[in-house]
Amino acid sequence: MSPKFRAWDSVKKEMFKDTFAITESGQVVVVEQESIVCPPDYVFVDHLAIMQSTGLFDRNGQEIFEGDILYGYAGEDFWEIVEFDTEEGKWIRKDIWYNSKLGLSENNEFMEIVGNIYENQEYLKKRGD
Repeated sequence: MSPKFRAWDSVKKEMFKDTFAITESGQVVVVEQESIVCPPDYVFVDHLAIMQSTGLFDRNGQEIFEGDILYGYAGEDFWEIVEFDTEEGKWIRKDIWYNSKLGLSENNEFMEIVGNIYENQEYLKKRGD
């Protein structure tokens, strides 16, 4: 599987999937092209938050990326953020209300993506706020 990425542009407030590249040194380059008759411009930027695909899918078949917010129900509602746990070396679901963690591969069939941490911050509020 080839790694897939998307990026949140904090200046333009929009998500990119195919119009950027990451150099070997880790710099992010945005490809800008005004029309097909003009050659593209390659612009180095530092205001993109890069998110990697987990390679997993939610119950609706939608690809799960780092930073996605998941909703599920298993006796009670749960709201979780997808993160990569560098200590454990795996993708996890971090509960928004209780701060507990589970491996992302557990119970995906009960979860659906409802947004992400950049475009849907209303889901990040603690219960009762």
